[in-house]
This record gives sequence, C-alpha cells and structure tokens, in this order.
Amino acid sequence: MTNRAKELETAASDIDLTSLQAAKAAMDINCREYLRWADLFSRRLETIEPEKLHQFARALSLTLLGHLPTRPATCPFCIQYGNDRSCKGCGYSAVNGRCDADDSAFSLFIESFQELGRSIYQDTDADRLIGSCTQTKEILSAVLKASRELTVRFQEDLPSLSTLQLMGRKQAYISSMVLMLPVSLFSEDVQRDVSILQNSLRGYW
Repeated sequence: MTNRAKELETAASDIDLTSLQAAKAAMDINCREYLRWADLFSRRLETIEPEKLHQFARALSLTLLGHLPTRPATCPFCIQYGNDRSCKGCGYSAVNGRCDADDSAFSLFIESFQELGRSIYQDTDADRLIGSCTQTKEILSAVLKASRELTVRFQEDLPSLSTLQLMGRKQAYISSMVLMLPVSLFSEDVQRDVSILQNSLRGYW
C-alpha cells in the first residue's frame, strides 16, 4: 500500500456513520432524479425533430453533469467537517488540500468540471452533427441506456459501501458518466475539456 493510500484509508476511518449515511442519502437522491430525467429524455427522443437534436444533446449532457455527486452534500468529509467546523480536522483536506484552496485536488477538479459544462452550454453550432438523424438518435439512445444502467448499479451499491469504498466508487462513477457524454456531437472544445476533466479527476481521491 502506498503512502497516499494509507493516508486516504486513515482519513476515511475518521468519518462517522451519520456523515456517511447522509452523503449516501444525497447521492441516492441524485441517482433517482437522474433516472427520472433519463426516462423523460428517452421518451422525448423518439419524436424529436432533426433540427432539435443538437439542443437535445446539450440538454441531456448538462442534465447528466448536473446530477453527478459533486456537491458538498454528497461528500461525507464536507458533511462532517464543514459548516461550523470550518474543515478543522478534515482528513481529505490533510491529504488533498483544502477544497477552497486554488491548487487543491478538489478545486482543480471542480474548475475543470464547470469548464466542461460551460463548453457544452456554449456549443450552439447545430450544423456539426455527424451522420443522419437516425445515427444521431442512436448515439443519444446509447448514452441514455448506458448512463442509466451505470447509475442503477451505483445506486444499488451505495448501502454497502464504507467511506473509503464510497469515495473511490464516486470517483469512478463520475469518470465513467463523463466518458458517456456524446462528445462526437459537439465541438473539439468539449472533447478537450472532457480530457482535462478526466486528468484532474485522477487526483480527486
């Protein structure tokens, strides 16, 4: 076991059950809400007009990003050591730097996460869509199917995870979901920002 792995294990061991369960509950809500939206998108995709597909892809992508567990309420460390404790004693902070520091692991991750969302939101060139309307719908349908299956598995695993397992599982879930984005339907800027995000995510936990 590396020194970093030992440090993360020690940090996770200090999280109490109340904080862990609160983080799990918040993540479960995120999962349920995304699954509800995915079902709505799936039904809408069947009848979407060709000229609306790019807008649909942007909306789906932003919805997917918006339901990933990136907020303090989904982090057992923030729940336990935030607010009145001001991060004092936080093991995550000791290993990765305070989340509000410009060069901390979380700050680098969340900055790249927000930049990816901004790139998708600003990608308004609908003429870039590849192939036919049928091919584009197949791409979007595959995104919906795969992201839904991954979210269901993540949600089902939540109850049995320790803090250490939860943090690693959350990192892997975010990474996998981001890789499911329909980047072929967007500009090279979006593809670049996905790569940057994946690199920053490696230091998240």
